[in-house]
Amino acid sequence: MDSEKVLPEFIQKRKERRPELSSAENGNPSPKPGSIAPPQRTEFWKQLLKELEFTASALREIDFTGSISPFGEEIVRVSLHDDGIPPISTRTDLILDGDRIRCSVLNGGIYYLNFASLCDTKVVVQDIQRNGGSMDARKTAEYVVDRMLNILEWTRR
Repeated sequence: MDSEKVLPEFIQKRKERRPELSSAENGNPSPKPGSIAPPQRTEFWKQLLKELEFTASALREIDFTGSISPFGEEIVRVSLHDDGIPPISTRTDLILDGDRIRCSVLNGGIYYLNFASLCDTKVVVQDIQRNGGSMDARKTAEYVVDRMLNILEWTRR
């Protein structure tokens, strides 16, 4: 990880009170779905956990709190809290499940992030239900947390 990290883009945008978040693709070549070698999945997973930790800690910038709780090597719970009146929270359990990551969201259903490769060297994931392009570990962490923030904001209305 970079020693001087900047806040995730979606947090900066929310901090500025921008109403809509951008989900534009970053111009990467088309990923190829298929079997990714276990060491590649494990490396992506480890990087994703680091990015989730950073993203959760950055939430204080927009008056939310986040935490990451691992349950073994292949399961992690991401929790988000808004301590407003009344306080609300949500969580997502991420499970490394073969060629995908299963994401179970409290009051938000289940979605899957499928592994794919770019140029046979770079591993990415895709949410096939949203058809939103490929994401590296950092974009994946932002995507997971942003979906959770949307749930909290919807609940608050």
